[in-house]
Parts: sequence; structure tokens; C-alpha cells
Amino acid sequence: MKNKNVGLIIFLIPIGVAVNFVGGQLAVLLKLPLFLDTIGTFTIAAIAGPVAGLIVGLLTCLSIAITNPQSLFYLSNFLLMGFLAGYLGKKGVFTAAWKAGVAGAGMGILVGISGSLISLFLFNGFGVSGTGVFGGLLMSAGFPVWASAFISNMSVDMIDKIPTALITFLIVKNIPERTLVKLPNSSAYLKNS
Repeated sequence: MKNKNVGLIIFLIPIGVAVNFVGGQLAVLLKLPLFLDTIGTFTIAAIAGPVAGLIVGLLTCLSIAITNPQSLFYLSNFLLMGFLAGYLGKKGVFTAAWKAGVAGAGMGILVGISGSLISLFLFNGFGVSGTGVFGGLLMSAGFPVWASAFISNMSVDMIDKIPTALITFLIVKNIPERTLVKLPNSSAYLKNS
């Protein structure tokens, strides 16, 4: 994070966690086939860098685990998303909708694979949130457990991460320059203004 307005970054981290917590709880309560728990991570990481993304991801996982303890087993996914969003934000990926969409798809594939393996080995193919429901439907339709885990996790993560990345693009695009200039990844966004 260097010394570029650490106070502002510290202020933004709990906002990112709160956005993630609310989104994640909505997904669980409504039994949506989505997670909705990384919008805050993507956004804060995109403007404040990988370290801020890692912190938001960690705190989000811990807060979601209060009501859904299985989430702790997916900590690596929360951290991976925070790091990647911060790295990609520094590279200017969230400056164009198409770049954000492609990044979201790639990130969805990565955490889909990781989540599939966690679900398969720790929970017999049943993941948390909508992936467990979708995986169960696939199993009842005759798919093997391993295939159900991969199809459900990959599908849900792709459906979740692409819009998350696009929402991040829209949020970042609408942050005033006077605020962006104070953040570590500002150079990626200000040169395209």
C-alpha cells in the first residue's frame, strides 16, 4: 500500500466488507445460485491494490462465517479474489467493460476450480449457497459427484464473477478524480480520463 493515503484505505476496507456481507447474506437467504460476496472486495482492491483486497477478502470470509461457518473452508477463494482484483486493477483492467468482463470470467474459472475441489473433497460435492443446491440437482439427474461439483461451482462462479467485475467497473468509473488520485491504483484510472 506504500504511503499513499493509508487513512483513506483503512476507511474503505470496512465499507467493502459490509457490501460483501450484505450481498453474501442476501444470496444465502434467498437461496440464489450466486454468492454476491465479492463486489466490495473487487471494488476496494481495484482502487486500493492487492493488500487491501486481501484484507477485505479475509475480513469478509470471517464475517460471513458467523452465519455460515462452511465459508471458512473457502478462505483461499476470498483471498485469491482480493489479490487478483487488486493486481488487475493496477493493470487498468477495470477501465473498460469488456476488460472487466473477461477478467471476471477468468477469475470465475479460477475460483470455480478451487471451489469445486474444496466442495468435492470436504463436502462430498455439496458447496455453500446456490452451488450445493445446483450440485444436488445434477446428482439427482444422474451426474457423478465429481462432475456435479465442477459443473455447479464453475457455472455459479462464472455467473457471479462476471457481473461482479462489471459492477466494479461501473463503480470505479463513477468515483470522482479527486478521490481516485489519493489511492494506490489511481494511475491506472486517471490516465484514461
